[in-house]
Amino acid sequence: MTARLAPLYSEGGVLLTDVPFLFCHTCHAMHVAPQIFTEVTLYTHHCETDGIKRASLLDILSTGQIEEILAMYPGPDPSSKPYVTEAQIDHLLDVWNVAQKLGDRAWIDEIRQTLCEIHALHIQQTGDLQNQL
Repeated sequence: MTARLAPLYSEGGVLLTDVPFLFCHTCHAMHVAPQIFTEVTLYTHHCETDGIKRASLLDILSTGQIEEILAMYPGPDPSSKPYVTEAQIDHLLDVWNVAQKLGDRAWIDEIRQTLCEIHALHIQQTGDLQNQL
């Protein structure tokens, strides 16, 4: 996981900027950094009740606090190889089925290309694992 700043839209319609999110490069899930989850929840609630539609997390946290959180989760090592999970392949196959039902040839071709790339990475991964054994 890596940390990145992104805006957050609350259910009450508040746009909160400068929020550190944790981002998973494998499944692309994003979550508010756990160190500040409570502060974000309380601040968005206060903004909603006060009728504020746009705010920055920098209003309640220092730049140093946010930079400290970002430093805890550095970006991926550029020398590391991408990792492919079976779930990623399953999701792409599900999307493939949807594209086929819609008859969208361009989308099908794009998914086919992505599947070929992921398959090549997966074969490389399994070969690397076998070489380590």
